[in-house]
Amino acid sequence: MHIQFCGAAGEVTGSCHYVEAGGLKLLLDCGLFQGGDDRHQKNCEPFPFDVAALDYVLLSHAHIDHAGRLPLLHKLGYNGPILGTKPSVELAEVLLLDSAHLQEEDAKWKKKRLQKKGEEAEWVKPLYTIEEAEACLDQLQGVDYEETVRLKDGVSVRYLDAGHILGSSILELTVKENGAEKRLVFSGDLGVRGAPILRDPTLVERADFLLMESTYGDRLHENADNKCELLRLAVKDTIKRGGKLLMPAFAVGRTQEILYELNSLFEDNAVPRVPVFVDSPMAISATKILLQHPEVYDAETNALIAGGEKPFQFPEVRMVQSVDESKELHHLRKPCIIIAGSGMCTGGRIKHHLHNNIDNPVNTILFVGYQGVGTLGRSIREGAQSVRIFGQQHAVRAEVRHIDGFSAHADRDGLIEWFAGIRDKPQETCFVHGDPEAAAALSATIAEKFKVATRVPARLDTVEVA
Repeated sequence: MHIQFCGAAGEVTGSCHYVEAGGLKLLLDCGLFQGGDDRHQKNCEPFPFDVAALDYVLLSHAHIDHAGRLPLLHKLGYNGPILGTKPSVELAEVLLLDSAHLQEEDAKWKKKRLQKKGEEAEWVKPLYTIEEAEACLDQLQGVDYEETVRLKDGVSVRYLDAGHILGSSILELTVKENGAEKRLVFSGDLGVRGAPILRDPTLVERADFLLMESTYGDRLHENADNKCELLRLAVKDTIKRGGKLLMPAFAVGRTQEILYELNSLFEDNAVPRVPVFVDSPMAISATKILLQHPEVYDAETNALIAGGEKPFQFPEVRMVQSVDESKELHHLRKPCIIIAGSGMCTGGRIKHHLHNNIDNPVNTILFVGYQGVGTLGRSIREGAQSVRIFGQQHAVRAEVRHIDGFSAHADRDGLIEWFAGIRDKPQETCFVHGDPEAAAALSATIAEKFKVATRVPARLDTVEVA
């Protein structure tokens, strides 16, 4: 078995791992690189394998840093199956079209800025277009959790619940080579045990070789025990000032969890009831898809719904579909909550809300998710006094807060707990999907605690599994 790390190695985004096993050429994820000045260059670089020769793409989940280059893969000649859970397939259709729209919009804005400066702009092209994204959707094929899918004689894959977002999976690849059976496990992104809505991550019985995420491998979620109280305070304080609470939130997972908790605060009369605007067509679509898959809910959420609650559709929620409706929010002069993507402020409608509200001290910017290195969200969260948005410099006068406890990623202890649950430990574990410090810290901790072999591969590193 041959593995090459083509993305999310030594960094968080761009998940992409090439595998040759049992006579097949496979790709685990094909995500966009997000954040950092070199992201556009890395997204445009040729893949280090023959795209047309691939047999399957196995998708862990639909987040863009795991699925966002699938249209590019199709554009370059891959026409084979892309396998993911049924909810992941439904979400991917929404997210990929939205990503293509953002690619086109970003290219249009960049052209306009260059032309304004009198510079050459014809070379600016989107990574892929909406039409090109639509072309790859027919390749998506949905499978059920726990279903074993035979890829060929001696090679199969099973999708286990990762508890990260709707449809997220741990991939369990079983390969028979030279009379011996090997099991390669790819954790995908692991969720938080005990988080609302979704079930906890599945514990794996056996892994001969493991690719494991390490996003929070060097730290705990600071606010896990009091996250709802911190949310209550952010809402209360912003309303008291008469401001807007802006929440950059990932459309899939985080938005729905925030709605769930806001509904609880309103139902408990813990904060005044104010309008909650979900200003993201993608988040609206994701919420609709979530409502169609009650089989993935945890017991608490099922009980809540059975009791008549509507945790994602309560009366204060306004779903903002059109651009004109979104623009109307800029003129709103009463307290409200605006939840908009993208979660790291790298694109989407949140950038427009920041453009219009970041310099007003009555407003609050509340981060409830990870902010990648080099992203606008990271700059604001780390205390930048001014930031550039749409080519203009803006003073950061709004109050900036963060709540790490809402992360959809397991923290250091959660990752260690999941690894401890593997009955037959892997011969070697490679830590991916983490900044270098986080991956190195988790690698060292796991190696010392469990006396196992670990490594942190760099992008384009290869490994042979005997």
